[in-house]
Amino acid sequence: MLKKIMSFKTKIRIIIFGLTILISVFSSASLAFERQGTLELSIGGYSISEPRFQEVYQRGGMIEGIGLSVFIIHDIDFFFEMKGFYKSGELTYTKEKTHFLLVPISLGVRYSRPFKMFCPYAGLGIDYYFYMETNSIQSIVNYTKGFHIRIGSYVQFSDQVPVWLNFRIKYTRAKTEENDLEIQLGGFEYGLGLVFVF
Repeated sequence: MLKKIMSFKTKIRIIIFGLTILISVFSSASLAFERQGTLELSIGGYSISEPRFQEVYQRGGMIEGIGLSVFIIHDIDFFFEMKGFYKSGELTYTKEKTHFLLVPISLGVRYSRPFKMFCPYAGLGIDYYFYMETNSIQSIVNYTKGFHIRIGSYVQFSDQVPVWLNFRIKYTRAKTEENDLEIQLGGFEYGLGLVFVF
């Protein structure tokens, strides 16, 4: 099962790399903060706020993924994101290995306002959290829904290069239930994105 998880992550990285090449080839040479859409590759940290999760998997870990945004009306974007969060840990009593894979998919809207080389934004949206946990006791595959808020800022270093940076903070609430226990899979996320503008 672990090999399948890692193989899936490798395939996603290959797809992301291919999309990155395509976007960079077809992007416009002069963009300022005018755009029709963006493709973003992101990496950062994610911390599930559930105390029981932290006992088994420790606090926090790396999250990475891909995002797309489309201009709707003045200063408002629609965005889509898909990310991956993977952790290994030890069961509380038996100390056997356990593995957890979380795939958050987010949809929402974001308001941004350009200011010189910066473009700060704030947004909110809904989340679909697909997750899988495997160990010697059980294997769980399930999903839950939630919502999030986010703030951040794009940074553009040159009008001639269709590449921005994105600094962001996001907070998600996403509760699920397993074995009659309510579990909070949401938490704080922070990170950096490489944004290709088209």
